[in-house]
Amino acid sequence: MLYDKNVRSDSAGRLYYFDNAKFILIFLVVLAHALSPLQSRSAFCRVAWVVINNFHMPAMIFISGFFAKRYISRAREIKVQRVVTNVLLYLAAQLSVAAFERFVLKAEIGFSLLSARSSLWFLQCLIWWYILLPVLRNFPPKAVMILAVLFGLYVGYEDKANNFLALSRMFVHLPFFMAGYYVKQEQIEQLSARKYKWIGLASFAVVAAVCLIWPRTAIGAIITCNTPYEKIAALEAVPQALQWVARLWFYVAAAALIVGFLAFVPRGRAIFTKLGKETLSVYILHRFLYLAYQQYQWYLPFASPLGIAGMCLIALALTVAFSLKPFTLPFHWLQGVKISEKKKENAA
Repeated sequence: MLYDKNVRSDSAGRLYYFDNAKFILIFLVVLAHALSPLQSRSAFCRVAWVVINNFHMPAMIFISGFFAKRYISRAREIKVQRVVTNVLLYLAAQLSVAAFERFVLKAEIGFSLLSARSSLWFLQCLIWWYILLPVLRNFPPKAVMILAVLFGLYVGYEDKANNFLALSRMFVHLPFFMAGYYVKQEQIEQLSARKYKWIGLASFAVVAAVCLIWPRTAIGAIITCNTPYEKIAALEAVPQALQWVARLWFYVAAAALIVGFLAFVPRGRAIFTKLGKETLSVYILHRFLYLAYQQYQWYLPFASPLGIAGMCLIALALTVAFSLKPFTLPFHWLQGVKISEKKKENAA
């Protein structure tokens, strides 16, 4: 059966909704990378890239924040294991990607454990957020969200925060993580209402139209969140004191698109639901292909409309393939490395 809307969770109570959302999002990650080199050759690819990148990582981070509730138990016990696991995953992925670039692609790269290669910044950010969470949770949610947004707007003025320890992306995306942490499951359930689907459709239409009609407003460097305002060419004519407005637009667009996306995610058991548990292997492994795809210009045969359609199918096939064994086994092994210590949070 392709989809069973009447079955919402497995025998252990794991909701299929979030696995469905994660599979769709990781497919969009792969698809966005596939479309990226074709932006200059196709208006469709440019618009699709902007729309996808406006929300796919913020949505993934929002879901990560939602499940971070388990990081600190009701007994105020911090599960340090989660931080350790993310550190191990980051180090293994960073070393592997750097070795691939250096010895397979023969790229002259400077290596550092502090500056993430490729899209591994997400793992660095997770480490930061889990370190900060025991502190942030002691403050009123409204204050945390306001300060998180303000820091996200401000960090664009810091020219040394770009890729070092993913500090820029960590601060810019912190509001999405904390929003996921604060949101309740019943609020997620309410998103199935028709009005949120209309909000979603309108949001996707508006962002696509803005990108198509005013392409200079679709600032890729704002969306990727790792470039200071002063180094973004599209903001050169904007007074320095107002450059933060570009990132505010990103926040508004991303929030609306996340709501719309979550409203449309199927809540029942789908044919791809089980694959949504294995997004980590897809996230890391597809990057090796993407680096070769760019360097060897494998995208050139896909510049036509038919080629773009074929590329979408290839992206879907790769997402499915990297979600299966044996590709997931190394990640399961790393996630299985355990520590026995538990650290209690200081009473607030």
